[in-house]
Amino acid sequence: MDNIYGNSEIVFSHLEGRQDSGFFKGSQDIYANTVEQESGGKQSSSIEHTGSSPPLGAEKSGAPCRHLLVLLAVLCLALLAGLIALGILYVQKSNRSDSLEERNRTLSVSLAGTERKLEELLLRYKNLTDTLSAYRAKDTGWTIHQGSCYLFSSEKMNWLQSQEYCMSKGTHLVIIKNQQEQDFLSSSIRETHWIGLNDRETEGRWVWVDNTTVDSHGTQHWFGKEPDNWAGAGTRTGKTAAV
Repeated sequence: MDNIYGNSEIVFSHLEGRQDSGFFKGSQDIYANTVEQESGGKQSSSIEHTGSSPPLGAEKSGAPCRHLLVLLAVLCLALLAGLIALGILYVQKSNRSDSLEERNRTLSVSLAGTERKLEELLLRYKNLTDTLSAYRAKDTGWTIHQGSCYLFSSEKMNWLQSQEYCMSKGTHLVIIKNQQEQDFLSSSIRETHWIGLNDRETEGRWVWVDNTTVDSHGTQHWFGKEPDNWAGAGTRTGKTAAV
């Protein structure tokens, strides 16, 4: 028994020496057999295992790490996709804003052109209306002068009847506003006509039918003692004036 154990020690020391000298690699397994001889002549052997093999369950511990990496990669891809989508939306919105601004400028230019055309049409309408009024005036006996229409009636009426007659046609007895109009009237008549001047309310205070005073228009080109109260045949009424 002493010899057997002694040999066993020699074997282990011999193996350890070779391991130190590089004969065995760190990753290799070392097996040592020891034989024990018992009193009954039976022998038993035991196997010892040493080395760097991974312990049981080491492979299972690496699985959660891989799952976390996969999850992190998925999150990164989702974030990247979201950023790309936001970028696309921003570009689309910017393009839409530019398009709306361009359309607004186009509409502004179009509106300005339409306004100019409208002004031209209104001017043409006014000219056509004036021309039509002139033709109508000729047919009905009216005379146009400097944008105003005049009717020289030959019917014999007093001043009040003449004013009522004019009002029935939507107008009034003439109001002389300037020297040119007075000259036109004087050259257009061959007999006496009533004008829209009277002193019906206050004797000696002459006013036009629009209640403006006789000197408010700066027209004071009258003959001596005019304006006067004229009733025809040299009589005076103290109410109206004629030209």
